[in-house]
Amino acid sequence: MKSLFASTLVFISFMCSQVLAQPAPANQQGPQSSAQASQTAQQDPRSIGTQLPNSDSVVKIDNWECSLFATQYDWWSLQLIITTLSTYRLQDCSPDRMNKITVASAAAQLKPVATFDTVLKGGAHQNLMDINLTPVTNEFYWISDLKFSVLGESRINLLQLYQTTKLKNTKNLGNASYVPFKIHGDSHYIWNAGTLVHRLVSPDGNTYIMYNYTRAVQPSLTRENLSDLDQLLKMPDGWAFENYFLDKTVVVRAGVENDNSVDVIFDDLNNFYVLYEQ
Repeated sequence: MKSLFASTLVFISFMCSQVLAQPAPANQQGPQSSAQASQTAQQDPRSIGTQLPNSDSVVKIDNWECSLFATQYDWWSLQLIITTLSTYRLQDCSPDRMNKITVASAAAQLKPVATFDTVLKGGAHQNLMDINLTPVTNEFYWISDLKFSVLGESRINLLQLYQTTKLKNTKNLGNASYVPFKIHGDSHYIWNAGTLVHRLVSPDGNTYIMYNYTRAVQPSLTRENLSDLDQLLKMPDGWAFENYFLDKTVVVRAGVENDNSVDVIFDDLNNFYVLYEQ
């Protein structure tokens, strides 16, 4: 059973790499195609709070972030503990560089840090927000020629994990897509007014804004053609994919007011989205 639960993390991995939080409500323009959307608006500095971004916080569109996940089972509480390590803010990590790291070598180099049951590769993703104010407060560790820092810890109830991923057998692992997972942690993301964003809308009307994408499943994906994802995704009945320009700055930030928690989902191409209020 341990190996069965551990294998599911391959499909929920990057979900935990950068924990988010519910944004403050923001009025937004209705959904449009990328060809139709043309309106832009000026950013209201007051909407992003007193902490203004510096040059290090502006997301560089050519940068890739790689992630690893070290897992432990807490059998007393029946939880899976996931420690997330990332190259975020430490160095650019291309998919090719990530591919050179093996699970065995990563586990061996992490062994002095702590005892883990499993080490998994989260892959390489690019962030899609305009500004990332999430801090890095932990020391880094060398794994191969890459620097990884611990970003946080997540806990998933094993029964919830089993029910959510519909693990009747290993062939059902991919069914975890489009299912929300609640994550606790700290982060601070900003999308500026006028930014073209992509979102998923659930059958019950919940909206999830895409915050990163990967080419691991679909190598042809680029930032420029994400607007065409509706032609590639195999969404469940009732789900919709939309593109639109923001008419107001959107802030996603962890805080005491939301218990440092957020719901995130991933699509069947392993791109990730965060729940936010319109």
